[in-house]
Amino acid sequence: MRARVQVDEAVLLDLRGLLCPVTWARTKYALQKLGPGGELHVLLDHRPAVPDITRNAEDLGHEVLATREPQPGVWEMRLRRG
Repeated sequence: MRARVQVDEAVLLDLRGLLCPVTWARTKYALQKLGPGGELHVLLDHRPAVPDITRNAEDLGHEVLATREPQPGVWEMRLRRG
């Protein structure tokens, strides 16, 4: 089960266990549900999804605020809807 919960004014989307292109499809859907300027925190464990989400989000006018690897094999992305 994938989590989508509100966390401090941002939505957390847990995509661990999913692969591209599903990671981008779910991220895109979650961004569309946010209001302009809304923030989305995405958790991933599929490394190729990080540049894929970055490129696609920026192409659609969204902002990538941060990307980090808080633990080996897990990435966290903070996105802002454009």
